[in-house]
Amino acid sequence: MNAPDLNQAMGEPVRGSEGAAHQPAPASTALVAALNLVSETAEAIKAFDEQAARALMRAHEVTDAVKEDLGRAELRAERAERMLRLAEAQIEQMLAAAEQAEKELEILRSQLAAKTAEFAASERRGDDAEAAIERIVDVIRAQLPAKLNVPSE
Repeated sequence: MNAPDLNQAMGEPVRGSEGAAHQPAPASTALVAALNLVSETAEAIKAFDEQAARALMRAHEVTDAVKEDLGRAELRAERAERMLRLAEAQIEQMLAAAEQAEKELEILRSQLAAKTAEFAASERRGDDAEAAIERIVDVIRAQLPAKLNVPSE
């Protein structure tokens, strides 16, 4: 494809061309307008390319930032999962300890009930023994003056 000659566009005769005459004015004006349009289009395309390059660069920056954020989020999620597993293990241990404590408490309650029953029985025996001793003392007191020939009071 041959590039247009700017001298020809300005209305000057083309050198080296045989029999070429002066181009008419309306044709050269149209050529200048077309060249201006091509130049403006090239400028617009260049500006669009620059804008697209900046947008692409920003997109890469955003993508890199998102990747970094995602990496940090994955690390936090992994730490949270480890902490969750640790907490679940501790809960299991605490539940087992609570279950064992509940069993021991039940045993202690049972032992307390047995000791309470023994204590109540001992108290009854003590009360019975005390009452028996009082009866014996009363009998002795009643018989003692008769044996000693002392008038009872």
